[in-house]
Amino acid sequence: MRYSSLWTDPELGGGNFVIRRRSWIREDGVPVPADTEEIFASGVLHPASPDALSLFPEEFRHEPLFLVHSTEPLSLGENAGDAWTGPDEILYRGGVYRVIQLRNWQSCGFWKAWAVRLDKGEEDAPCGI
Repeated sequence: MRYSSLWTDPELGGGNFVIRRRSWIREDGVPVPADTEEIFASGVLHPASPDALSLFPEEFRHEPLFLVHSTEPLSLGENAGDAWTGPDEILYRGGVYRVIQLRNWQSCGFWKAWAVRLDKGEEDAPCGI
């Protein structure tokens, strides 16, 4: 089996997903959504090991933590003063996951990230405020 076929193997948590990248601007001190980009990708998403939780700040330790391998670049967001992008959100099998840490393994053909699953309604909150 070729390594690239792992990205779509459902038995390994692989498949197609959408990376949602939102940008925001500040108008009169209030965050306002500016743009939403959707990027289609393949990859693997599965629960992270319990040991991985110890690598993250306490604020994330009560959240369901997932390990993501993506064929497309992921982002933790960028700040440009009154304009910024939030961390990428991954839409996969009915769930929404926010990227909280990222590793560039592009030389091996993928990006590795850790993400937390968002509760219903949280996906619309502006990150980076």
